[in-house]
Amino acid sequence: MPIYTAAGHLIEIADDRIGWPTSPDPDPRTCDYTHFDLTTEQLGQTWRYNCWGFTFLPRRYWISHGSDVDRILEDNCDLVLGGSVRVGDVIRYRDDRGITTHTGRVWQTDGAGHAARIRSKWGALGEYIHEPLCSDLPSGYGTDLAYFRQKAPLRGIADLWIKDSPGDNGEQVPGRPWWTSPDIFVDVPPHDGTPDEHPVFDHPNRVWTVVWNRSDQPIEEFYVRYYWADPAAGLAPSDWHLIPGTPGHPNPAGPISVDGDTSVEAPYVEWIPTAAPAHQCLLAIAYVHDDPTDSYNPDPLVYPFGIPWDNNIAQRNVHIVRLEGGGKGGLSIHSGYPFDDNREMRGSLHVLLTYSPPIIGRKVIPLKAAIVLDRRKKSSLKSWKDYLRMGGKFKPDLPKKPAEKPLAGTVFPDILYEPKNPHKIDIEVAVPKEVKAGSVYSLHIAQYIENTVTGGYTVVIKIK
Repeated sequence: MPIYTAAGHLIEIADDRIGWPTSPDPDPRTCDYTHFDLTTEQLGQTWRYNCWGFTFLPRRYWISHGSDVDRILEDNCDLVLGGSVRVGDVIRYRDDRGITTHTGRVWQTDGAGHAARIRSKWGALGEYIHEPLCSDLPSGYGTDLAYFRQKAPLRGIADLWIKDSPGDNGEQVPGRPWWTSPDIFVDVPPHDGTPDEHPVFDHPNRVWTVVWNRSDQPIEEFYVRYYWADPAAGLAPSDWHLIPGTPGHPNPAGPISVDGDTSVEAPYVEWIPTAAPAHQCLLAIAYVHDDPTDSYNPDPLVYPFGIPWDNNIAQRNVHIVRLEGGGKGGLSIHSGYPFDDNREMRGSLHVLLTYSPPIIGRKVIPLKAAIVLDRRKKSSLKSWKDYLRMGGKFKPDLPKKPAEKPLAGTVFPDILYEPKNPHKIDIEVAVPKEVKAGSVYSLHIAQYIENTVTGGYTVVIKIK
């Protein structure tokens, strides 16, 4: 089908290159693709898609003209000023004639809103992660850089989507916290079809998800894979466990079909948690298959297990606690190494307390919370201003109504992350007696590594 911008401008695709092969790339920087079984495959060199196809049509096609890319940036994106750049934003390169030559996606920022690393495809070569103006970047790309944030989908191309958070609009830049998907549900026995707050032990819980189709065309025969993991603020691909299928409820679930511009509830799987405490570390992936070289795949996965990168992958790390005024509650989770490799990396934990929705004209009373890292580093929540002075930088991107009002927070800086050596986080919450029933607070724990949020966990405190 023809592909159009949000304003209806036709995008010319080099359809004679569909299905072209991939050849090995000798450059050691060439990016790999991780399959569901955790085997890796080098993406290699190919004429099948170019940098523009990588940026806007995830690895499916070769966009023929830079003028079409300019149309996409005008019709589907907003300009992002320096100091406001985020992971997932589009970078555009122009030469000294003002011609658009290259695009990519921001892979990492410096923590101050500037791009530090870019992922892009270099013509018919491979995909590389590089600095915005690295020394070996093809000179023809030029040095005139600008950044954009995509706000609307292209029309005429399949696009499965599961919400990462209540504020997620389906674009590659996710709403934060991206581990609070409102589209993943659990129904506990006696199975009344109504979502419950938590699964129960040693009984079959039903887990399912809503899958949206942001395209204007139907998508047929896709599947959903469901995973669980131990409660943690950072999870590597190997930390996720496929929920075993049962007779009549296979995992992956499907095949499933969905009409254009609508949604569908995927079939549920039956999950029996066997370890305490019960948790909702759940993952759902909607896909056709995970072959990165198949340009006939109507909606290919780009970064399997990369929740903030693929909009058809969603995660729910949410624990709901109900307390009364004057009451206390606690739980423990881990902050793990979020990659499947053997590097040591430095990071930090940012803990933010919010209130939702704020009550106009009434003073909001913060909860008291103590967070202990590895049983020896303890910190209590500081005021919002003190949190910012400590270097706190995590803030949810949520719809304006209802909004979350930031109240307090704390930061654990300079944490060493090592493979298979998670950090334990103990959390104790105390509710002042004067807090009104019906109040809702959220304690967001965000894990940062190299100035990028690589995982998180949210505790929702409902006052009864």
